[in-house]
Amino acid sequence: MLLRAGALPVPLDLIEMKRVGPTLGKDTIDASIRAGIIAVILVMVFMLIYYRFPGIIADIALIVYVALLIGLVSALRATLTLPGIAALIMSVGMAVDGNVIIFERIKEELRKGKSLMASIEAGFKRSYAPILDSQITTLIASAVLFYFGTGPVRGFAVMLVLGTVISLFTAVIVTQILFQLFERLRVIKSAKMFGI
Repeated sequence: MLLRAGALPVPLDLIEMKRVGPTLGKDTIDASIRAGIIAVILVMVFMLIYYRFPGIIADIALIVYVALLIGLVSALRATLTLPGIAALIMSVGMAVDGNVIIFERIKEELRKGKSLMASIEAGFKRSYAPILDSQITTLIASAVLFYFGTGPVRGFAVMLVLGTVISLFTAVIVTQILFQLFERLRVIKSAKMFGI
């Protein structure tokens, strides 16, 4: 009954009062951008240490990914909010995930005794389905978030879609072009370059 009446018989004592200025939002966005840069650097270092030469290819593809993403966000004149930055940082992991799947498939083929070039070709072919599955499910989840969400949730969904589409492009197309380029330059010489 008291809740329906609108007032509770409890006194209100003011203990502390704070004002939030516009610099707080700027500081938070700056901290988020720094976190994103640190995340990209750590992912690149991990890929180099764990995958060796393919890690270099993954890092080049990740740099292309970041450049395309920043260019697209700038071209769309999108305002980066905290949820948008979170989506972009999350999509960095997805961009590398495709490369991890490809590299692990190549290693499987090398362990079967196939030649290096045959392993690379088979690794890419066997990777398309799992990469597409993961990206399509992310796009579906983003569509649901956009449809049912409001404000910041929609911004997160839009940035996640952009990141997903670009990560699909860089993981499949850019990585494959880089492998073909290094093959023509005769840089890829042995399975040891793949950690085998």
